[in-house]
Amino acid sequence: MNLESFEVNVRLTPRSSRDRLELQPDGSLKVWVTSAPTDNQANDSLCQLLAKRLRIGKTSIEIVSGQTNRSKRLRIRGLDLDGFLRSLGQ
Repeated sequence: MNLESFEVNVRLTPRSSRDRLELQPDGSLKVWVTSAPTDNQANDSLCQLLAKRLRIGKTSIEIVSGQTNRSKRLRIRGLDLDGFLRSLGQ
């Protein structure tokens, strides 16, 4: 079992024209999702998009802070930072 985990800062933009993510030079992520920020839809879309891109389970991603804010801190389990960067093509 891989117990690796790390945290990453995310700036989320809901109601975008398409879902996408971009790694910033400081190591944070900018993420755009088509979902609205109501009923936790944007947060769910964020976790789903990131899990798909990283090829990990959605439950491996936890919103540590910023549940109702555009600026969030995520904890990602089952992957180390190097694996994260490789999965994002960096």
